Amino acid sequence: MIFSSTATHALRAMASLAGGEPSEPVLGRELARRVGLPSHYLSKVLATLARSGLLTASRGAKGGYRLARRPDRIRLIEVVLPFEGQRARPGCLLRPDKPCRNSGACSAHAAWGDMKRTFTDFLEQTTVADIQGGDPGLLAKGPLGLRHPATGAHRGRSAAGRGSA
Repeated sequence: MIFSSTATHALRAMASLAGGEPSEPVLGRELARRVGLPSHYLSKVLATLARSGLLTASRGAKGGYRLARRPDRIRLIEVVLPFEGQRARPGCLLRPDKPCRNSGACSAHAAWGDMKRTFTDFLEQTTVADIQGGDPGLLAKGPLGLRHPATGAHRGRSAAGRGSA
């Protein structure tokens, strides 16, 4: 697992919201049903996302949760950071208590640096729009069907593999 389950649930909730009608708020319990999570647990995740400025929450008959911005304007790094903090931007592989830098580099520095850059670039360049909607069953099960932000090519499980897991 790359992220904590809480960060993964946040990504799933944001993907589900992005796949819906932007002007229509979604009740927390409905969103919890869509992504297959207990509503009391998801409400804490949604509250964190709202405090971070990624969601708006309103009460009342027409209340619920909405994305605070268009999904193509919300980067995955913004969704992950409130839950992962600095772990969203990995440090040194062999000396996690030390900053990863070229001077005094560990033996894994070159290879790990390439991986870190790819990982960080993915989070900073991929938007919620890139992971939105899709098969609700897939959102409830876990792995996101990701599309590359530049090419639109599918990243993740193939359509044939969606039924398994």
